Amino acid sequence: MPVDTSTGPATGLGSAEAAARLRADGPNAAVAPPRRHLAVRVLHQLTDPLVALLLAAAVVTAVLRDYPDTAVIVLVVLVNTAIGVVQEVRADRAIAALDQLAAPTARVVRDGRDLVLPAADLVRGDLVRVEAGDVVPADLLLAEAARLTLDESALTGESVPVGRAAGEEASAGTVVTTGRATGTVVRTGAASALGRITALVASTRPAATPLQRRLAGLGRILGFAAVVLSGLVFVVGVVGGRPVVDMAVTAVSLVVAAVPESLPAVVTLALALGARRMAGARAIPRRLHAVETLGSVTVIASDKTGTLTEGRMAVQHAVTADGSRYGVTGTGYAPQGTVHHGGEPVAVPDELRRLARAGLLCNDATLAPPTDERPEWAAVGDPLEAALVAFAARCGLEPETTRAAWPRVAEHPFDQELRRMTTVHRSCDRRYLVVCKGAPENVLVAPLVDATAEEIAELSAAAHRLAAEGLRVLAVASAVTDAPPADP
Repeated sequence: MPVDTSTGPATGLGSAEAAARLRADGPNAAVAPPRRHLAVRVLHQLTDPLVALLLAAAVVTAVLRDYPDTAVIVLVVLVNTAIGVVQEVRADRAIAALDQLAAPTARVVRDGRDLVLPAADLVRGDLVRVEAGDVVPADLLLAEAARLTLDESALTGESVPVGRAAGEEASAGTVVTTGRATGTVVRTGAASALGRITALVASTRPAATPLQRRLAGLGRILGFAAVVLSGLVFVVGVVGGRPVVDMAVTAVSLVVAAVPESLPAVVTLALALGARRMAGARAIPRRLHAVETLGSVTVIASDKTGTLTEGRMAVQHAVTADGSRYGVTGTGYAPQGTVHHGGEPVAVPDELRRLARAGLLCNDATLAPPTDERPEWAAVGDPLEAALVAFAARCGLEPETTRAAWPRVAEHPFDQELRRMTTVHRSCDRRYLVVCKGAPENVLVAPLVDATAEEIAELSAAAHRLAAEGLRVLAVASAVTDAPPADP
C-alpha cells in the first residue's frame, strides 16, 4: 500500500476526502479471525482420543442393548463437551471485549478542527495528536514530538520506553508513556505494525498441549490393550468349546468395560476449576487444556528486557545526602506506605522528605485512583516516574498540592546523551528550586553537585551497592536559588 501523507500542516484532511479513503481502504482494524460455529466447536471437543473411544463404546453398548451403560457414556460425553464449548465461548467473548479497549478513540484534526473519533475511522493522511497515556491508533509519521517516549513492549517485548523524534515513526498498538506528539497516519488496519502481528498470530496453528499428548497416548494404549486382551479371551473361549456368539458378546463387553468413562469428565472438571481460579486472577485461558500447560511450567527463560514483569516499579530504598539509608514499603502505586530505618518504622525525616519532593517535581507522571473496573492504583505516564510520585505520597507529601506550590517554570527534557532531566520551579517567596534527576554517574559529578570529592565518592559507592542488589538506581539533586538558571 503506498504511503500517502498529503495533509495540511494544521488543518488535516477534509471530511469528504476522509470518507472516500475509508471506503477505499476499509476500517482501521485488524482482520478479525473467522468466528467458529457451534458445530465446529462441538466437533473439536469430540475429536479428543478418549472421547472418541467413549463414543465407540457407546455405539457398541447400544448394539448390545446395554442401554444403562449407553446412557451413562453419552451423559459423560455431553457434560465433557458442554464444559469445553462453554469455556471457549466465554473466553472468546472476553478476548473480544479486551480487543475493543486497544485504541477505542483517537484525537484527529479534520477540517481544521480537533475531533475525537473511533480509532476504526482513521484513514491514511489523517493528522493525529497523542499524549501520555494514549494508545497510538495507527502507524504514524511524526511531524512534532516533545519528550515523546513509547512503550513498545506489545510489539517488541522491550519493557524500557523508547524515545521517538520528529521524522520517525510510531507504531500502532504502542503506548505513549511521556510527552506528546502530532503525526500523520501512514498505515492502518492490517497494514499497520499491530495488524501484521495479528495476522501472523492468527495464521499459527496451536500445537497439542502436554496433557493432550498424554491423554492421546493413554487412549491409544487402552484401546490397543483392550482389543488385544478381548481378542485373546475370545480365542481362548472358542478353543475351549464355548459358543462363538457368546464369546463375541463377552469380548465386546470386556472392551467396553476397559474404557474409563469417568476419566474425561474428571479431567474436564479439574481443568474447569483451574480456569475459574485463573479468571479470578485476571487470566483468561481460551482453551481448557491451556490450564494444564501453564501448570506444567517448571522453568521460564526470559531475556534482559523483563518481558515477564508486571510493568510496575516502586521505590524500595532511598539514600539521603548524609548517607542514611531508608526502606520504603507499600503496595503497587498506592500512596499509602511506611518508611523504615534500621528495620524499624520511623517518622519521615526532613532530608528524606526533600528528596521525595525533588523526585516528585522533576516528574511528569501522575497516579490514577482505583475505579470499578480497576481496583488498584495505576500509573499515568512512565512507570519509573509514577514510582517517584507514590514514594513522595508515602513520605507524607500530597502530590497535587506540592506541585501547585512549586509550579514548573522551565525544564530541560531527558537527554539520551546526558542521561538526565532538569526542571526549575518557583516558590511562593519568588525563589527557585532546580531539580535534576538521572543516572547516578551523570548526576553525582562536579560541578553539577556542590559537594566534596569524598562526599561524591560515598554517594557513588552507595549507588553501586544498590545496583549490586539488583535494584534500578536513580540519582536526584536539587538546589534553591534566588534567580532561575540561564540554562537548566
